[in-house]
Amino acid sequence: MITSHVIKKMARHAGADLCGIAPVERFKDAPRGFRPSDIFKQARSVVVIAKRVPDSAFLSENPVPYTFACDVTLEAVNQMICQIALNLQEMRVVAVPIPSEPYLHWDEKRREGRGILSLKHAGYLAGLGVLGRNTLLTNDRFGNRITLGALLLNIPLAGDPIDKYTLCPDTCRACIKACPAKALDAKTIVQKLCRKVSQVTTKKGYELYACNRCRVICPRGNGAKQRKK
Repeated sequence: MITSHVIKKMARHAGADLCGIAPVERFKDAPRGFRPSDIFKQARSVVVIAKRVPDSAFLSENPVPYTFACDVTLEAVNQMICQIALNLQEMRVVAVPIPSEPYLHWDEKRREGRGILSLKHAGYLAGLGVLGRNTLLTNDRFGNRITLGALLLNIPLAGDPIDKYTLCPDTCRACIKACPAKALDAKTIVQKLCRKVSQVTTKKGYELYACNRCRVICPRGNGAKQRKK
């Protein structure tokens, strides 16, 4: 029998640092066209996994180490969700892999893109953390230094409790003040402003993540709980 415990054990074995599960009913308030059932009509459960990005990548003043770490971690997550989908296929369970990109929705005027499923909101609904003022999913153990992926399963699973803790102090506006693009307002992010400083292309054509201030400056950016050694 496929249970939430079995799925989480499979995710850990694949290399995930976190795994949470949300019944599709929790997505009823998601925008039309971006709900699990809009992607896969038979979806009954959403499994969200997370992989840590090395803390050391955030210490470099040069954007190359951070870009490298993010790219490698993203590829690791993509391979995980694909492998889990294959493993579940052998168990006669359909699991549609959902990566963070590519995505179909793009508003050129606003320079705004949307994934086919908002993974940060899926992570929240699956009990993997809360959304901070920098709009990033933030976990109490690993902070916002995580990369997400998801799977839509055609079987019902017990969901994890949605986290109720608060990581952003009422008076903290560190990310808002530190944003060089002034793209944050504590509720949302203006992608057009953010992209101007966060993504650059070198003369040779390499694409780099040039800004991560909202992740670095956050007092809970690398978590709040003591990590096990």
